[in-house]
Amino acid sequence: MSEWRSAGTPTAGQIVDFVEDGGGARGVFAVPGAWSGVRGVSQPSSTATVLGSIGCVCLALGFIIPLLPTIAAFVLGVIGAGQARETGDETGLLLSRISWIGALVLLVIGVLFLGAILAFIGTIGWSAVLHEMNY
Repeated sequence: MSEWRSAGTPTAGQIVDFVEDGGGARGVFAVPGAWSGVRGVSQPSSTATVLGSIGCVCLALGFIIPLLPTIAAFVLGVIGAGQARETGDETGLLLSRISWIGALVLLVIGVLFLGAILAFIGTIGWSAVLHEMNY
């Protein structure tokens, strides 16, 4: 443990890198995004994977409840993608990208839909004004 150089504590099955020094290990650190897949030991979920997963759930919820879950999906996706790039977590990066890109698309569709409704209402309003003026 005195030579452990990564954040957190080491876990069983974790792939590490180190400098050999006379049969001992110096400067031991975790290899980002690598996992040995030791039988019976599951890979711990990274923060980016958790954020991306929650972001995808918020994105799905955004189809039912219009605005707040979609904004949450966007924010969680952007934060999760940043953390995934730092740690080399491919799963977290994929989930986070699905979350923020999906949220952005959903927000753009919502804005276009609202604009179409406002344009329709505006057209009805102008038609009523012109009808009153006998045009």
